[in-house]
Amino acid sequence: MRSTLATLTLVGCALHAAAAVGPNDVLTLKDGRFQLGGRPFAEISFNKFDLLWQLYDQVAAGKALDEANPMVVAQEKALRDLHDMGFRTIRIFALPWGPSGPASYADPARRVHLYAALDKVVELCEKHQIGLIWSLGAATFTDTRLEGKWIYGEEQQRELVANPDSRGRKLLYQYIDETVARYRDRKAVLMWEISNEVTLAADIGDDKKVFDGQRMPTLGDVARFFDEVAQRIKAADPLRLVNSGGSNMREHQWHLWQNKGWVLDTFEDQFKCFELLYAKSAVDVIDIHSYPNNKPGYTLAAAAGQPSLLDDKGYMAIAARVGKPLMIGELGLHARPRSDTKVWGETPNYFESYADAAAARPWVERTLADVVEAGVQLSHWWTYQSDRPQDQSDAQRFDLTRERNPELLATIVAANVRLKAKLGITAP
Repeated sequence: MRSTLATLTLVGCALHAAAAVGPNDVLTLKDGRFQLGGRPFAEISFNKFDLLWQLYDQVAAGKALDEANPMVVAQEKALRDLHDMGFRTIRIFALPWGPSGPASYADPARRVHLYAALDKVVELCEKHQIGLIWSLGAATFTDTRLEGKWIYGEEQQRELVANPDSRGRKLLYQYIDETVARYRDRKAVLMWEISNEVTLAADIGDDKKVFDGQRMPTLGDVARFFDEVAQRIKAADPLRLVNSGGSNMREHQWHLWQNKGWVLDTFEDQFKCFELLYAKSAVDVIDIHSYPNNKPGYTLAAAAGQPSLLDDKGYMAIAARVGKPLMIGELGLHARPRSDTKVWGETPNYFESYADAAAARPWVERTLADVVEAGVQLSHWWTYQSDRPQDQSDAQRFDLTRERNPELLATIVAANVRLKAKLGITAP
């Protein structure tokens, strides 16, 4: 193992010694707008969340990541398809799923597998000119285990997020330092992302903020965590932008933060949440995940007491007031089963799965039209070609591919073109 680790170290040094990237190689901001290659940039593209997961599993099973490996072939085909359809970015989860994620770094033997798989991800993306929104999975560095059910150990979400001196935070910083340094000279990396949906953990649970047996952080804790982790990332890579991966707020978030319970926020309450998280933070980009399902936005309380909806235009208005750009890291529609009579009573023409393309298409088109109309520069649909068995066997299966649901995929291709035209962006 020593020789393997030595080789890994040399490879990492070789990667770092490669020709340095510059501002034109990564996503940057000019006047609050994204640029790539020195030109204004906008895109509606995809999450390919399992790209690293599939390759890591192959390495961990002792299989070579070469052209004879069917899973490598499948991942490369996905990237080739995306490039051929005009997409230039994807968002990935760059740690293995769940509790095995931080363990894949903490264990030196697994770390070899992790970096071998990540090296392959970068190689394939550069080959097909696909840039990465690289989600680092920072919030997973806890003592959580999965043994048929979730087991929460000594350090939980609260300890990691709220305590910079926790054991998990120290391991997280070691992982960030090594990983960011290893790949900061690779053009495939467009932007670093802190983690996935940490905001949804804030202030939930009982009066002690314990949810399902786990101690949870407050919104203030999350704000400090984002700022501290972003500063750590930037210390290793001053060039690239950092986004949070934080998701939208719960519709009750400000009231939960104020210990007033599950009371619907107003628009101004929601703005105060975003202001707390981002206004004075080292995080450069406000990131939301948008899954309002059969509604055009998230339900809020209006000042006059009547419900209102927080939609893409509303999020853009919040981002403008905070003074940072908005991206939608996850976008799409997750249909609900027919047994949910409330949904079908509210929206009788809703759809159950992407297999029914005729029913699904109006909703996909509407969701995309909202993004284009609001002028959100960067969004990633959930999701393109999931190779997980549980997704492939899901009757409601929501990943898209050119072969299985070309009609729905064509709507995203078209929306991507419309977004660029609306914002006056021409292809290089």
